Amino acid sequence: MAEYHDRLQEVERYKAKLKENKQLVDEARMNKGLLTQALQLKDETMESLKRRNGENLRLKKLFEATKKQLEVATLEVSKVRGELDGALVEISELEKSIPTEREAAVQEYLNIDEHHRKGETFVLAVDPSSEDESDNEGSADAQTQHGEEGLGDAEDDGRTRSDTARGSASDENE
Repeated sequence: MAEYHDRLQEVERYKAKLKENKQLVDEARMNKGLLTQALQLKDETMESLKRRNGENLRLKKLFEATKKQLEVATLEVSKVRGELDGALVEISELEKSIPTEREAAVQEYLNIDEHHRKGETFVLAVDPSSEDESDNEGSADAQTQHGEEGLGDAEDDGRTRSDTARGSASDENE
């Protein structure tokens, strides 16, 4: 009976072992399903990453091209800005060197008024090569007398023709 009892214990051990193996097989099947899902998820993730990487590479190339265009545009803007600054400096210098119309008119009036007050005499010469309305040939000398004799000069904006002639002659002498 000892032998029967030993065999019975051996059968019980095999049953326990079989039950344990059955649990391991069930766990392995479950793990296989989980691993299959994990592999599918990994594959999907890899595909998504590849698409994103492709998109990122495309965007990187676009960014680099845009960056180069921006650098070129910045250089062009800098160049144009330098040219503009130079032009503005030139304009500023020209504005400083050229009297305004008002200043020129005031200066002309002051010169005419000064000659008028002094009663200066001047000589007006006519250039024979100019195509003037007069039929003068050669040089004609005209003398203007002191004071406001005018000899019937017509008024033109408060100035007589002799005043205008005095101013023109003084400008030529200066």
